Amino acid sequence: MGDRLRPSLDALRAPDSGWRKRIATLAQGRQFLLVLPWLVLVFGLAVTHGLWRSAYQDADRTLGAEFEFWADKVVYAIEYRLNGNVQVLRGVAGLFDASDEVTRQDFRAYVTALRLDENYPGILGVGFSLVVPPDQRAAHTAAIRREGFADYAIRPDGEREIYSSIIYLEPFSGRNLRAFGYDMFSEPVRQAAMARARDENRAALSARVTLVQETSTGVQPGFLIYVPVYRHGVPHDTLDQRRANLLGWTYSPLRMHDLMGSVLGAVGFEDMLAALDVEIYDGTLLVPDALMFDADQEHRLSDGAAFRTLRLIEYGGHRWSVLLTSKAVFDARLHTEESKLIAGAGSVGSVLLAALVGVLAWGQLLVAAALRETAQTNRKLTASEGRLKAFFDNAESLVWIKDLQGRFMVVNRHTEAVVGLPRERLLGCTVAELFPKNDAEAFTTNDRQVLESGQSLEFEESALLKDGRHTYVSVKFPLRDASGRIDALGAICTDISDRKLAEEALRASLEEKTVLLKEVHHRVKNNLQIITSLLNLQLNRTQALEAQDTLRDTQSRIRSMALLHETLYRSGSLARISMPQYVDSLCLQLWQTAGSVAPHVRLEHRIDDISLPLDQAVPCGLIINELVSNALKHAFPAGRSGHISVQAGMRSEGLLTLVVADDGVGLPPGRDPRSSDTLGLQLVFMLAAQLQGVVDIGYEGGTEFQVAFPSKASRELVNQSSQVSE
Repeated sequence: MGDRLRPSLDALRAPDSGWRKRIATLAQGRQFLLVLPWLVLVFGLAVTHGLWRSAYQDADRTLGAEFEFWADKVVYAIEYRLNGNVQVLRGVAGLFDASDEVTRQDFRAYVTALRLDENYPGILGVGFSLVVPPDQRAAHTAAIRREGFADYAIRPDGEREIYSSIIYLEPFSGRNLRAFGYDMFSEPVRQAAMARARDENRAALSARVTLVQETSTGVQPGFLIYVPVYRHGVPHDTLDQRRANLLGWTYSPLRMHDLMGSVLGAVGFEDMLAALDVEIYDGTLLVPDALMFDADQEHRLSDGAAFRTLRLIEYGGHRWSVLLTSKAVFDARLHTEESKLIAGAGSVGSVLLAALVGVLAWGQLLVAAALRETAQTNRKLTASEGRLKAFFDNAESLVWIKDLQGRFMVVNRHTEAVVGLPRERLLGCTVAELFPKNDAEAFTTNDRQVLESGQSLEFEESALLKDGRHTYVSVKFPLRDASGRIDALGAICTDISDRKLAEEALRASLEEKTVLLKEVHHRVKNNLQIITSLLNLQLNRTQALEAQDTLRDTQSRIRSMALLHETLYRSGSLARISMPQYVDSLCLQLWQTAGSVAPHVRLEHRIDDISLPLDQAVPCGLIINELVSNALKHAFPAGRSGHISVQAGMRSEGLLTLVVADDGVGLPPGRDPRSSDTLGLQLVFMLAAQLQGVVDIGYEGGTEFQVAFPSKASRELVNQSSQVSE
C-alpha cells in the first residue's frame, strides 16, 4: 500500500504535481491524529458523567408524570360512571313525573330497555322505594299482596313516623328479591342520604353500607344513589312542599368491588395493577373501617411508596377519598441500575472508542485523500456532463416530416448539415436513397411500427454518416389531418453519441469506487486484527484471571466485527452482508476458540437466506458473540455434553427474530439477566435496544434468549441455511 501512495521523484519535481499539496495535507492530519483520540475520550467521559447525573432526575420526572396521569384518569372514570348512574335514575324519575301511575310492568319494561348488565356494570339494579304514611300501611300491604305477593310486608317491623318500602326493583330476581319490602328509611345511614335527596331535590350518595342483597359469602362494601320522585303535577319548589309532596325515591344499590372492577377495566388500569394500587375510603379519614375498595386487597397505608396522591371526590353531598400509591414494581423503575450501567458502559465505551479512533484515524486520513481524488474525478465528470448538456440544449436536433410513402416532406437545417445535402436534394427522397441498406431498413421498420400503432414511440437508431457512425434517440409520432386520419409521420432525432461515451466513463468510475470501498473494508479488518494482537500481548502480561477473561471477551467482540468487514470485503455487495455466510464463519470461530469445551458441545445454526445492512449486522453479530460465548463458558461445566443452537428468521409482520439457545445447566436460580452486572449481558440488552427490539428469555431445559426487532433485511430466498460444528 505504501508503494502505491508514495509518488515518484519525477512527479515530486513536476511544477504542477498535486503530490505536494497531498503531502502537506497528510502532515497536518498526523498532527491532528495526536489529539483526536484524547478529545474523543474526554468528550465520551463528559457525556457519560452528564447522563449519569441526569438519569435519576429524568426517571423521577417521567414516573411522576405517569403517576399523576393515572390518578387523574381513575378519578375522572369514577365521576363519569357515577354521572351515568345518576342519569339512569333521573330517567326513572322522569318516567314517574310524566305518568299519573307507573305500574310494575311499566317499570320493568323501562329498566329492561336500559340493559344494565351491559351498559352499567356494578349496579345490582334500579328500584323504587315508596313513601307509606303510617295510617296507610295496612291498605298498602293489602294492595301489594293482591298483586300476587302473599308474604309481602314492610321490613323491619315496628312503629315509625314514616315508612318507606321497596316495591319495584329490577331485575326482580336473585339477590334482589331480598330487598323487596325493605324500609331503607329505617336505617340511619340510608335515611341521611334519602333525606338529603328529598330536601335538596338532587341526587344523593349514601355512606358505606352493607347492601341487603348481600349473602353470607363474597360480601362487598356497598353504597346507594337516591333521586327523589315527587307526586305528579304538584309543586315542590320549597322545602315544605318537597317534604309534603314526596312520592318516593328511585335508587340504585351498587357493590363497590364490582363497580371499580368495571371502571378500572374501562380505562385500561388492569395492566397497571402490578405497579399501582387504588384505595377508596368513605369520607376523609383513611382508616380501615372506612375502606370501601382496595385494588390489591391489602390495606397498607404505612408502606414507603415513592409516589402517593390523595384525591377527594365530592358527589351527591358525600365525599370519597381516592388514594393512589405506587408499588415496588413501579418504584423499581426509579431505583434501577441505569446510572451504574451508564457510568460503566459509557466509560468502557469511551476508552474503546478512543482506542478505535486512534487506530482508524490514519486509515481514515488515507480514505479522505482517496475520496478527495474521487470528488475531483466526479467534478470533472460533472463538468463534462454540463458541457454535454449545454451542447444538446443549444444544438439543433434532426427534425423532419415524411409522407406515408416515406418521402421527406420537411427537414430542418441541422438535418441538412448532418446528411450533407441541401434541402432541395433531400425533399422527396427516401432513406433508402440516403443511407446504407441496413440502416435504411431499420429506419423503415421503425416508421412502419409507429404508423401501424398510431402512437408516439421512441427508438434508438444508428446511422453511418460522413464523419462516422452516430447514435440517435428518435421520437417518432403520427401526424393526423382534421378528420383524425394519419397522413404523415414526424420525428425528432437527437444525437446521443457523446452521451454514450460519457456513460462508459461513468461506469468505469463506478468500478473504481467499488474497488476503493472494498479496500476500505479490508483495511478496517486489518486494523481490528491489530487491536486483537495488542490485546493478546496485554493478555500474556496479565496475571489476574478476571482481567484475562475481560481481555478475551474483548478480543472475541473485535474478531466478530473484523469478520464482518472481511465478509463484506469478499462479498459482491458492499452495502449489505449475507447473514448465513457471516454467522457460519462467526460460529466456527467461536467453537474453535472454545478450548476444552468444544469436543463435548455441538454448535449448530439455522439462518434464513437474508442480508442485513451494516448498522444492523454489527449489533446482531455482537449479540450472537456474547450469547454463544456465555453458553460455551458457563452452560456445560465439568465436561458436560450438549448443544447450542443459533437461529434467525423473518416473521410475517416484518420482524427479524434471533434465537440463541442451549440445553446446559441454565441460569442460577433467582438470577434475572436483565439486572445482571456482567458486561456481556448488559451489552446484549443495550444492543437489542439499539435495534429497537425486545428480549425474551426462556428457562425450560436450559436457557434461551430471543431477540425480535424491526428489520431492514432483504430476503433473497426462502430456503434456510443450516450448519453444525461438533
